Amino acid sequence: MDTDNFLFFATLAESQSLTDAARRLNIDRSGVSRKLKMLEAQAQAQLVVRDTRNMALTALGEAFYARCLAIRDEIARARDMLDSRKGLIHGPLHVSCPPAITRTLLAPVLRTFCHQHPAISLQLTLQPGPIDLIDKQIDVAIRFTNAPEPQYVARPLATTDWLLCASPALVRDHPPETVEALDALPWLGIRNRMEISLQGPAGPHRLLRTSRMSCGDYAMLRDLCRDGLGVAMLPAYAAAQGLADGSLLQVLKDYPIQPTPGSTLYAITLQSRYMPPQARALVAYLKEQVRLNAWEGLTAVD
Repeated sequence: MDTDNFLFFATLAESQSLTDAARRLNIDRSGVSRKLKMLEAQAQAQLVVRDTRNMALTALGEAFYARCLAIRDEIARARDMLDSRKGLIHGPLHVSCPPAITRTLLAPVLRTFCHQHPAISLQLTLQPGPIDLIDKQIDVAIRFTNAPEPQYVARPLATTDWLLCASPALVRDHPPETVEALDALPWLGIRNRMEISLQGPAGPHRLLRTSRMSCGDYAMLRDLCRDGLGVAMLPAYAAAQGLADGSLLQVLKDYPIQPTPGSTLYAITLQSRYMPPQARALVAYLKEQVRLNAWEGLTAVD
């Protein structure tokens, strides 16, 4: 059997439908169906149960998929060995990053990485929140989280604190000294309605806030906060410049946010044996750059 057939079936098995497989394989749906029928004819058994919208592997299909994964892994290892002998890292690299940290810190780092590896084709997706690496074909996801998903490998890069911030103009007349004082101030958040837990000197406080403006980009929230439109919960790296130049103030310093939306920055990938060399190179480079740059608001993790 041709090696391409094993690679084809591995991709097919990781897809949600024949249409999804066609998109991943860059062929039309009829081509996927034709190739699958050819494999089933060789096996003289059904490998995939499918209808117009969904599909599932049979028991034989599951066993065959496991062998296809092993073959794909060995092919990747062989390619890596040849590439390492040439000292060349090449190929496509799809990276997903939250918008705020990309615009605030990572954009020049990624630009330099591309200069150092001109044979890598970088696709950058700016997106916060959880992500399915396989479905979205992501090689590396950069995420702040407190609980990485167990099916992935999460390599810690740095940690950050979370702060309540406001512009000096917003709180000049009535600086909030208690949690209750926040009720008189407008709120800026990533969602329309938010719940925040604060640990105060006398115990925990639970806040329910309705956002005057909501946005999933913390860099945008920082700018809105700096313009005096409300109080915002910001990661320290996003607030650092504003706190340094006086355009932002931290409020309720004695009330740390616990739990946070995510205090550790991770580089998240598939299991190591499926990790392409360009992804390995980027993760190592990011770890080095976080350590060397010593960015305000981020603490490197060894």
